[in-house]
Amino acid sequence: MGRSIDRRDFIQGVAAATAGSAIAMAAPSAFAKAGMGPKGAVLSGVNVDGAVTAANYPPFRTGMRGHHPGAYEAAHEMRDGKVFPAGDPTGEMYDLVVVGGGISGLAAAWYFRERFGNDAKILIIDNMDDFGGHAKRNEFQASGKQLIANGGSSYIVGPSFWTKDAIALVNHLGIGPGNPTDRSDGNLYKSLGLESGTFFRKEVYGRDQMVKGGSTLGFDRAWLDQTPFPPAVKESLDRFVNGRIDYLAGMSAAKKVETLRSMSYRDYMLNVAKVHPDVVPLMQGIWCLGSDMGSAWFAFFRHRPGFEGLGLERPANSPEGETIHHDDYHLPAGNSDIARLIVRDLIPDALPPGNFAEVETKRVDYSTLDRPGQKVRIRLKSIVTGVKHEGPDGRLFDPDTSECTVNYINDGKMMAVRGKNVVMACMNNVVPYLIPELPEEQKGAMHQAVRAVNQVTNVLFRNWQPFVEAKIGRVSFPSTFYGSMGLAAQRYLGEMTPPTSPDQPMVVGFNTGSNSGVCSNTTMLSELCGGAAPEPGTHADDQFRMARAGLLATPFEYFEKAVRSQAAAVFAGTSFDPARDILAITVNRWGHGFATGRNTLFEADREAKVSPTALAKQPFGRITIANSDAGGVSTAGTAMDEAFRAVRELEQRQFGFYEVI
Repeated sequence: MGRSIDRRDFIQGVAAATAGSAIAMAAPSAFAKAGMGPKGAVLSGVNVDGAVTAANYPPFRTGMRGHHPGAYEAAHEMRDGKVFPAGDPTGEMYDLVVVGGGISGLAAAWYFRERFGNDAKILIIDNMDDFGGHAKRNEFQASGKQLIANGGSSYIVGPSFWTKDAIALVNHLGIGPGNPTDRSDGNLYKSLGLESGTFFRKEVYGRDQMVKGGSTLGFDRAWLDQTPFPPAVKESLDRFVNGRIDYLAGMSAAKKVETLRSMSYRDYMLNVAKVHPDVVPLMQGIWCLGSDMGSAWFAFFRHRPGFEGLGLERPANSPEGETIHHDDYHLPAGNSDIARLIVRDLIPDALPPGNFAEVETKRVDYSTLDRPGQKVRIRLKSIVTGVKHEGPDGRLFDPDTSECTVNYINDGKMMAVRGKNVVMACMNNVVPYLIPELPEEQKGAMHQAVRAVNQVTNVLFRNWQPFVEAKIGRVSFPSTFYGSMGLAAQRYLGEMTPPTSPDQPMVVGFNTGSNSGVCSNTTMLSELCGGAAPEPGTHADDQFRMARAGLLATPFEYFEKAVRSQAAAVFAGTSFDPARDILAITVNRWGHGFATGRNTLFEADREAKVSPTALAKQPFGRITIANSDAGGVSTAGTAMDEAFRAVRELEQRQFGFYEVI
């Protein structure tokens, strides 16, 4: 239990001390609605020919991933006032330089090539050691067999509601339901008697106890009666979650909406529904927010408990509503699978040929990304430090023929490339440091794009026999660092097959709770902040900043200890040995995670103002803005929409008529 997973214990991603079984085995379109093995030694990250390792294949890398060490330090130095010198010119000139290789940046390159032709020279620069931004692929390997997991941006939200520009890209990539190999087996775990359950830790509730068949967000009386909650908490929890009480009786529908918009979900629970204070953290906030960070109206919209008796109709198209939820489409590695396919479209030999299902188990050849001479290049591990227009000022009415110099740091060396056009597809709040010449109003608007804080932890178990012995498939943990733990779905796609036998290795997800938002789990938030969590009611942006600082300051060993101790508690009395059976841990930390847009709870008059989101994405000469911040929405569709707009804004199309005369 106390034995740490040291890097010396890894062979490219999994513990070397243990033998493992085959996992996620590689065995020998458009969205319709939108029109659109055997046991053996662990050989993590190594193909049969020994060619692919964590050294040359980032998805195999374990430990602290996401915003990994080396990906952000120079950016933080700029935030703190450091001015980097100009870089040494590489001599390269591009038609387009894209700053940021996430979904939006990759899409911007794709749309630019569509608009300006296959001969366009494009360079994508990214600060991390892998492309995709928040869309990250995690892979584990044992006995030459793959297990694939999502490390960030997890699924395609409501594609039937996407714009034609975004869905055109996805259709071109051929992604969508209907592939004959694409299926999930929802019966295997049931046939083995695996249930969901809630585990109460002795550190909080006096003794370790598993109660199967429910969670604090959905339960019956039989489940509740078995829990260790005091009687007053049980009564309050049951009344709030299962009751149909009109807590705003006597108000008109319009007044109810106004009231819900005027208060946080936390205040609604405590001051209107009068719940026991211990019930509040059990509701797990709203989306990636704590319950004090979003309005009660937002909580109602996102299908949180406590509103069924109000007699109000929810606004259409909630992500948790039936219409959107049933339209969602999940890929095995989340939206990183989209990123991979865009990369292949830009650099054809980066992945082998085949449709999206056929290439799911294939690995990107990272040596192809930045080869001299090819039209599109992707330069990783390069932090941009400045973007500046160069050349003489043109006369009024003359076409803009200026160019830009893009400075960046790579392996400690300052370099510079030139571009006729630049798309800033990085986070908004870093752009003012890169382009200090921007108008002050625009820079101020960009600084308002404060993102949520997220984490996704994927853990490779030697086998999943302990789950079978405990008759459990998914566990929630009230008031605990990790809020949930569960087996990966039994998903088939192309040559990818899941581990169907309990003696085979398995990826187990450790999440903050019902989503990846750190602030939705008050215990994780408090522990990351050293026990000094933000005071309830603190502005959401400040809470994100505190959570981000805590997340970046917390070492990998803290997450490892939580994984081991929580798993050991759940599987006490089974064959599980945390020192032997946990082979690898990948912590995907996203200090700057979901884009959150505007929060009217903290600025009631914000809707009456020009949106800072709109101000922030104004073009600046030959520089345009593309990212999810530019739409204020954290979806892949939004990232693509903003990329399309950014490319469109680079077109010079005045045709003799000008805004300024």
